[in-house]
This record gives sequence, C-alpha cells and structure tokens, in this order.
Amino acid sequence: MATIPEPISKEWKPGESGLPDEPSPFPRINRIRKDFLAVTPEICPERALLWTESMKQTEGETQIVRNAKALAYVLQKMTVWIGKEELIVGNQARKPRASPIFPEISYDWFLKEMEKFPFENRPGDRFLIDDETKQKLRGIADYWKARTVHDYAHSLLSEEVLRAEVSYGKGVFLAVNYFYTGIGHISPYYTKVLEKGYAGIKKDVEEKYKQLDLTNPEDQKKKPFYDAVTIVCDAVIDFAHRYANLAKEMAKKEKNPTRKQELLLQIAKNCKNVPAYPAKTFWEALQSWWFIQLIIQIESSGHSISPGRFDQYMYPYYKKDIDEGRISKNFAQELIECAFYKLNEINKVRDWGSTKAFGGYPMFQNLIVGGKKRDGTDATNELSYMCLDAVAHLRLPQPSISVRIHDQTPYDFWTKASKVTKIGLGMPAWYNDELIIPSMLNRGRTIEDANDYCIIGCVEPDVGGYEYGWHDSAFFNLNHCLELALNDGVCLDCSSKCMIYSKCVGAGKRLGVRTGDLSKFKTFEKVLAVYEAQVKYFVKLLIEANNGIDTAHQTLKPLPFLSTVIEPCIESGIDVSAGGAKYNFTGPQGIGIANVGDGLSALKKLVYEERKITSDTMLKALKADWKGYEDLRELINSNKIPHYGNDDDFADELVRYAALVYCKEVEKYKNPRGGMYQPGLYPVSANVPAGAMQAATPDGRLKGEAIADGISPVHGHDVKGPTTIVLSASKLDHLIASNGTLLNMLFSPSALAGTVGDKNFKTMMGVFFDRKGLHAQHNVVSRQMLLDAQKNPEKYSGLVVRVAGYSVFFTGLDRALQDDIIGRSELMF
Repeated sequence: MATIPEPISKEWKPGESGLPDEPSPFPRINRIRKDFLAVTPEICPERALLWTESMKQTEGETQIVRNAKALAYVLQKMTVWIGKEELIVGNQARKPRASPIFPEISYDWFLKEMEKFPFENRPGDRFLIDDETKQKLRGIADYWKARTVHDYAHSLLSEEVLRAEVSYGKGVFLAVNYFYTGIGHISPYYTKVLEKGYAGIKKDVEEKYKQLDLTNPEDQKKKPFYDAVTIVCDAVIDFAHRYANLAKEMAKKEKNPTRKQELLLQIAKNCKNVPAYPAKTFWEALQSWWFIQLIIQIESSGHSISPGRFDQYMYPYYKKDIDEGRISKNFAQELIECAFYKLNEINKVRDWGSTKAFGGYPMFQNLIVGGKKRDGTDATNELSYMCLDAVAHLRLPQPSISVRIHDQTPYDFWTKASKVTKIGLGMPAWYNDELIIPSMLNRGRTIEDANDYCIIGCVEPDVGGYEYGWHDSAFFNLNHCLELALNDGVCLDCSSKCMIYSKCVGAGKRLGVRTGDLSKFKTFEKVLAVYEAQVKYFVKLLIEANNGIDTAHQTLKPLPFLSTVIEPCIESGIDVSAGGAKYNFTGPQGIGIANVGDGLSALKKLVYEERKITSDTMLKALKADWKGYEDLRELINSNKIPHYGNDDDFADELVRYAALVYCKEVEKYKNPRGGMYQPGLYPVSANVPAGAMQAATPDGRLKGEAIADGISPVHGHDVKGPTTIVLSASKLDHLIASNGTLLNMLFSPSALAGTVGDKNFKTMMGVFFDRKGLHAQHNVVSRQMLLDAQKNPEKYSGLVVRVAGYSVFFTGLDRALQDDIIGRSELMF
C-alpha cells in the first residue's frame, strides 16, 4: 500500500496547480473527497428549531435538565443520513458541511447578517440559505430576546470593560470565542466510553444517585445534574440506534452486495452496540469515537473539539484485531481515513467579522500522535504512522494533526512527520515534550497527566479527559498597549473621522490610563514603565470580561453530555461548566510581541542611545502614519536597527520582556471555576484584524497593517534565515506561556527537497527543541503558487495552507489573510 504521496513539485510552474486529484491509495476515499470538495455549505435550521421547541416546553425546570432535554429532543428528531460509501456514520446537520445554529448562545448577530449581509453572498465562508429557512429562523427570534448567554454576559460587564473589548469599540482585547459562541477547546475522555459505554456510564450515575442524602444541601444541588446526565445517556444510545435502523432499511434496497454487507452486517451492528456498550473491534471503536465527537458539537457551538491522543486510545483495538486476524492493515488504514474525513463534515457559521479573521471554515480539531506514555516511555506505535499517512492521503484541513517530539522519539517517526510536512498542508504541527511536560507540572498537573498531554485547537497543551481549560479565551493586543502608552492612553490616530468612535470612548478621549506621551519621556526606562502600566490596566479588564462570560455560561449553558466525558464530573456531581473537571484554567493569549519588541528596539536605539531623533519627532511620525517621515521608517525597517528573528540579543531580549510583562500579570488571577489563568502567545489569525484597528507603531508598521503572528518575527525583519529565527524564538520564556506559543514559518519547497532538506529541517527543529522552544508549524509552498492561487482560485480548490494554528483551504480565506500568509518570509537554508 502507498504511504506518503510525493510533495508538491519543486518544479512547479505558474498556471499549473500541482495538486493531486487522487491522493489516497483507496478509490473510496478519493471519491468521497471529490464529492466533499464540490459541496457548498448550507445553513441548517433543524437544531435551532428543535432546541427552541424543547426550551418552550420546559420553562420552570432547572437549567441543566432543560438543556439535557433539549439535546435529547434534537437527537431524537433531527434528520439522520448515511453517505453512499461511508463506513463511519453520524451527521451534525441535514447535509454534509451544513452548519446548525445555536440561538441559546447568541442570535442577534445571526439575524442581522441574514438580512443585511446574506450568508450566501459572502466573498468567503459562504453558506447557502433558502427563503423557507430564513423564515423559520426569524420565527424563533422573539423567544430568544434577552435569553441568550451573550445577552446575560453582556449585562454582567461594565461599560469600561466593554470599551476595552474590540467588539464594542477600538479596544485592546477580543473575547469573541465564548462571548458569542459555545464552549469548546476540550479533548474528551474517549477511553471511558470505549471501555464502558453509555449503559455503563448510566449505571455509574444511578449508583451515585443512590448515595445522595437529599437532606444535605450540597447533595440536593447534585440531583439535577444526575437527572440531566441520565437523560443524555439514554438519548445518545437512542441516537445511535436510529442509524442502526436506517442502515438496515437502506440494506434492504441496496443492490451492491458489498455495500449491502457493509450496511447491514457492520454499520447496523456497530451502531446497535456502540456507544451503548464497550467497543469490541477497531471498527466499533472508531464508530463510538465519532459519536462522542459529533454529539459534543451538537450540544454546543464550541469548536476545537480535539481528538487528542488518537494513536494511544485506539491502539489496543487495532492491535487486537490485527493479532486475531480480524482486520488487515490496509482496511484499518481505509477505516481511519473514513473516520478522519468525517471531521471535515463538521462546520460552523461565524459572524462576518470573525470570519474575516478566522476564515476557511476552520474547526480546529487537533489530533496528536507520538510523544510519551503516562509512565514516561516512548508512546510511538503503528497507528502513529498510519495517522500521518491518513492525513497525507486525505489532504483536507481536518484533523489538524500534530506530533509530539522528545529525546527518545524514533528516527523513523521524525522522518515520517517530516515527509508529511513537505507535502505542503501546513501539517503536522511540532510540539516539544521536553518543555511542555515541565510547563504542565508547573501549573499543578501530576507527572502522569503531564506525560499524557494532548494539544487542543491551535496550540494549547491540555490533559485530555481531565481538563476544562477555556483555552483561547481572548486575544490581547500588546502592540496596542504600546501605542496607548506612547500617547497618554489615547489612540495615536484618534479622530472624529473614525467610524467606530460612537461605540468607543469618543474622539479625543482616553481609552487607556493616563501615562503621559512619548515627547515627555526622558529615559527608556520610562517607556518600559508606561507600557507595563497599560498592560496591567487592560489585563484587569480582560479578567473581568472572561469571568463575567464564564459566569453566564455556568448559569445558562451547563453541558451534561460533555460532563460525561470529562473527569471527575460524574464522581463529584458537578457539571463541567461549574468546575467539575480535575483541572480548570482560563487561557487568554497575548499577540503582537514581535512588534512591541522591535518598536522598543527602535526607540531605545534611535531616541535614547544614539539620539539620532527626538522622542517628539518619533511621536509626530507615528501620528502622521510616517507621511513626511519615510526616511525614518526606512531606517527602522532596515538591518541597521536590531530586529527580532536574527539571533540579536538587543531585540530578542526586548521581545522576551514584552511577553513576560503580559504573562506575569495574567497568571495572578483566578477564574470562577476555582482555577487559575495561564497565558499563551499565539494569535490564531487575529493578528490581521488587530492590526487593521491600529495606528502606526514604532517598529515601522503602517496604520492598518497586520501585526506579527504568534512569536514569529515581523514580516521582512528576519533576514538571516530559519536557524536564526528559531534561535531568537527560543529565548522567550515558553515555560510561563503554558497556554501555548506559536512559531509560524514559510519554506520554499526547494529548501526542504531531498535528504539534504530532511536533514536541515530536523537539525533546525532539534536546535529549537533543545533550547526549549514549545512549538512550530510550517507552510511548504512557494509564494508564486500562492499568488497564482489568489489570481486563479478555481484551479486551487484543494490547496490547503497553514494560517496560524490551523490549516484551511487557501482560496476560502479573506484577502487580508491570504496577503498575510504571502507576506511571510520564504525561507531557505
């Protein structure tokens, strides 16, 4: 059987896409993939209508029971279907890639955009929606007025906090994920369901219920939780049985004997057995796994529901089937690819502002292979390699595959992962066990749990099945803090001409705290002090926002199904949203640290050390967006000024400082679930909209330009190649940034060609990891190809690229995101 297909040719020529039509050795997979690429996503109204019907029927009951009954009602009534060739079944909506709607989280934005900016007319992330669907969705609008999680969260936040949140003005942080959508960013305890089944879980609940002393107020609080979990256990089993029955009915009409056997003897049998009971075979385990993955995303609109350590919890079922001759390796590979394909059917409609920032229909379902076992020994197994092969064969954005590397990682695993990297999908992302495990211990996890970590969503380390991390809870623009620090807390481009000031503080008014302006700062130490003051002020407001949103979710959107697969919720009788997990964190990330560091470098060098310009001149240049000061901007962008990304301690230490100020402030705070805040340093792709709302900054950036992504250098400031980039990035304190860091790199395909390219790549990554870098990800595609794809999108429907923490179809991205990727340095060794 073929394994890794050849990479995109380094001999690519303009006008030739260079993308394979049939990348998988399995004809079934190639046909499924072709059909998938031809689908335009739709808006599916079913879930919204059914959820609303149920909620109307349960007024007056406890919220968690109401939510459980609503989920059960949806699973009972929604359309179920089985694709013509699929081997793993279960759908989120009435058609592949269709998006359900979650009115209980937030609804106003959806209704407004449906009318004023129709989803079917979007330039990117289009969703078809017919008039009948629109009418039905309008019909439930009155019920959800002032009833959504967003409405309640908004009522809990002060005007000061709302001004600082980007959605309500020209703010500093964006808390969009949980403010407007459901909770995600988790990896469930799949093993529990695979080994016990929902009949077994229900039995555990019944035993816990019997132990309650309902005269005890604390036990009284647990009763609704156990009632809700019982409801969802029954609902999940019945949902699977709907597919078993459908498969039997389809088999009666099926003329192809092979497909008849698949439907009747396997799919129907599998769905009758799992997830009700323990999985007995590899195929059953995959089917049970998929039902868990699917129902979490029907219960809530959160994304980043991450399969985690798939090669570990699935391996016993694979090995048993192989040892007993029940399955061939080839068929197991085909099953894996069928299962991975299903991840791509999951979809989510976002508001247009978020879509511009995070376009490409991303769902961030991170699956990681390799690494260490719970006892610290190497965990690499045959499935680790097969998962990498599956991603190479599918060439679709999901799963977002990652690899764990440690000092005992087999050479063959390094090689396999490197070959997949060279294909040009932006995957796998690479993670360093030797840094991440200590960072998790530092946050209070046990050594066994730390060894067993997975990655959530983009880059966030997490203990799968035991952690409710609220990862990616907000994006915090540190470069905007520097901007405000230099101008007495007022935006540098503050003007009545700005269209968003009616939502902000008003033209000429202060957004941040009073710190004076750059023209009056006599020392560089004063610049650092005012930057710290602005960061401290806005971090406090960020915490207030996150805690208010957290409280709103606890109150209105408890998650009884998710609580069945996060430990020890059932044992404790506490819903996951209320602190039932073993580990509870909140993880906001700082962005723009390279811009801050390079800006501080320019100020220190030109104003306070060499005194080539005055502080007043610099302030005037920034307010003028460099007009009339072009020579100064050219000097700042030249290699005469130390820049991060070139292994220059002068700039690198300032970037490290900029990040530490934020990280140390964030980790001081606690969340409403009894856990701590842990900082991260990654933007997803919020660096583009964050920059769009900023004035010019002293790193040479023009007004409106994107800020740097993650811990990557400012575009064009890295001039010495990939090794100096990783040397600079490794100087950051990755241990304190325990919610994840992101180093993005763009390589020319020729840079990694052949065995020499393999060696250079492994050496570079070895240097980064030896120096305690946390994570890196790589696009391997020529800039010329990206430009051609931008010009001729119809030829590149299958072109997958890495944005920042996720891979998507390049042609589906907003133009600004495409330009940001194209603007990265094309690296050569």
